[in-house]
Amino acid sequence: MVFSELRASTRTAAFSAAAVAIAAAFLFIGGTAETTAEAASVDNTAPAATFPANGGTLGLIPDAAAACGTNGSPRDVTFTVSGLSGAPTNVSVDMTFGAPVHTWRGDITATLIAPNGASHVIFGKTGSTTATGCGNGNDLAGPYTFNDAAAATNWWTIAGSPTPTGSYRTTSLGGVAGAGTATVMNPAFAGVANPNGTWTLRFTDAGAGDTGAVSAANLTIDAATAVAADAPVDFNGDGKSDYVVVRNVGGGGNGQVRWFYNLNGVGGTVGFDWGLASDFFMSEDFDGDGKDDISIWRPAAGTDSAFYIFNSGTSTVRVETFGITGDNPTVVGDYNGDGSADLAVYRGGATTGAQSTWFYRTSPGGPITFQPWGINGDFPAPGDYDGDGKNDFVVQRGGSPQATFWTRLATGATSTLNFGLSTDLIIPGDYDGDGKTDITVGRSIGGQYVWFVRSSSTGDVSQNTFGSSATDFIAQGDYTGDGKTDYAVWRNGVFWVQDSASLAVSTFQLGSTGDYPVANYNTH
Repeated sequence: MVFSELRASTRTAAFSAAAVAIAAAFLFIGGTAETTAEAASVDNTAPAATFPANGGTLGLIPDAAAACGTNGSPRDVTFTVSGLSGAPTNVSVDMTFGAPVHTWRGDITATLIAPNGASHVIFGKTGSTTATGCGNGNDLAGPYTFNDAAAATNWWTIAGSPTPTGSYRTTSLGGVAGAGTATVMNPAFAGVANPNGTWTLRFTDAGAGDTGAVSAANLTIDAATAVAADAPVDFNGDGKSDYVVVRNVGGGGNGQVRWFYNLNGVGGTVGFDWGLASDFFMSEDFDGDGKDDISIWRPAAGTDSAFYIFNSGTSTVRVETFGITGDNPTVVGDYNGDGSADLAVYRGGATTGAQSTWFYRTSPGGPITFQPWGINGDFPAPGDYDGDGKNDFVVQRGGSPQATFWTRLATGATSTLNFGLSTDLIIPGDYDGDGKTDITVGRSIGGQYVWFVRSSSTGDVSQNTFGSSATDFIAQGDYTGDGKTDYAVWRNGVFWVQDSASLAVSTFQLGSTGDYPVANYNTH
């Protein structure tokens, strides 16, 4: 909702959210309006995806403590793979050695390991290895690419030091007398049903005295199907969150609201009148065209509360009564896994300890499904926590010393987790890019927002300081299009975005003091 209550912040509500002017008009500011989403779309027929190494895992390869044959501690370079569905049909890995280059390539074994433990040797300990010598002494620099499409030339027979840059086939371990033989990699990973998760490229050194480091690496995977990234507030379906604010241009508690949006910093800014200052803003893909729709929910007397949705696919208006005054409509999402968002509200229990209920409708005008979950005083934390494509039912409940997240998955499985404080903001998102919502909270500490993210894949908790709790609206989303939620805030007309992978910070100017960033609707 516009200027929604930020429970751990000094910001308070000034006006509530968006409404509907069915005779809406486009206004163009500083460029040509994009009314048909010409920007790049996701191609599900060409699903190859490249994943760079996680930066913190690059570095020196520990040297062996003895002569050839005894491995030292491994250097595990990892890749976080997300957005793929189906077993890999083609795998390629490249690597660069530097700072410094690694001397004596015969020391090194490189092995690629999938999330399920399937593995394949890229190269290792070959080149006329003996009990006291580690074979080929050429240096490793690169970059080198290994895949089944490369010529079946044994790279150990290639002359030159450092070994020439190029594409190579993988090779088997050579034993004590051989130089290895060319192998194929794809069959080793054909049985990986779910390629998403952490892949590991493991380097071990088997000969003392020669050292070096891995400075870069990339993993490229073709899978049976590529799943389009579902970035929040993505108006053109390019997998990136767009910059969107709303403004009360009519004045007063029921003034006309105007949306201003820019398609991820490309082209001009567009203005679109949709809503009143007393409505709730949100943006989801209700018509299933891969693009989020401009939408609001308007509370009204009796059973006349309604969603007003401008369908991006057909430029038509959908008005549907749903919910009652006092409901929370910011829990809209895909509850049946059909790829389009469903109308939904969360209704808190009326009295202390009373049952709270989630209501949702999966088809226009269809029956309403309800799920009792939570009690009076809980806060909803919507999202897909198990990665099955369906929204789950999650609430945060205050407690001492910690709050507790109560989860009921769409499958019916339930669990609880002590995490955060009752005064924390709930900031759902997929920060690790594994296709699952991570339990995430924001806390004001020393005037700054501190984000606490619990990875759904590993259970590890990370902490990141970003944003001013006195001035900023949290506006999390995937602004870089890498499938991971970024840390983002909006401050008096400027979006500040920190890439969750590289931690690089970028800014984009949109709006002015008094506006409201629509991405904040998913902060609870």
